[in-house]
Amino acid sequence: MSASKMKLIAATTILLGTVSTAQAGFVTVDTNAPTQNTINIVNENYFKPLLAGVGVSQYTLGSSLGTDGAGSVAFYYYGKEAGYQNIFTAGGLSYDSGFTPNTQDYFSAPKSIGSIDVSGGVFDFRFCAYSAPGVSQGCVKNEKNDLLNLGFLQSIAFSVRGNVAWLFWDDSGAGPDDNHDDMLIKAVFTPSAVPEPATLGLLGLGLLGTWFGSKRGQRKA
Repeated sequence: MSASKMKLIAATTILLGTVSTAQAGFVTVDTNAPTQNTINIVNENYFKPLLAGVGVSQYTLGSSLGTDGAGSVAFYYYGKEAGYQNIFTAGGLSYDSGFTPNTQDYFSAPKSIGSIDVSGGVFDFRFCAYSAPGVSQGCVKNEKNDLLNLGFLQSIAFSVRGNVAWLFWDDSGAGPDDNHDDMLIKAVFTPSAVPEPATLGLLGLGLLGTWFGSKRGQRKA
């Protein structure tokens, strides 16, 4: 077998091997102490029964949220159970919960916030809380959340399932209750365009077919 034919087969094998690994998704990033901690969603979380209905029963603290590839992230507001005004920002996007009503439940019809482009790794977003108009109670950036775990006055918890991540904000207006239901955001990641697995498979099979066809022609000659 010639060296060129061997290279063709090797390249095709690699191409076919990428069919099941082409998809990227969300990841939690833990590089600082305390170590990230995954727990069951506490009973005091207003959205716990609703989340259970979509298969979400745990969240992770002490980490930041990232992606393992480039693409875009779309955000949706699902509600809050808090007297504070909470504001979510990501890139040029922003969503303001307002002060009232205290309980906002949009599970049946979530509010679209918009989408941002990400390049892979930890990306930029944050939550901020206000006890009165213009009276800030602090903000937590995604990149800094890696340092925060149970018991901190403000923190973000994450529940990650492939290309979907739930973001749970705790503004600690009632103290460090860790119920993380003061603002609930759903993020959906869409990877940058890659060849569809079926297309990759057909391309690989086509390359192999071309080679075998040429080989048969040589034998007949």
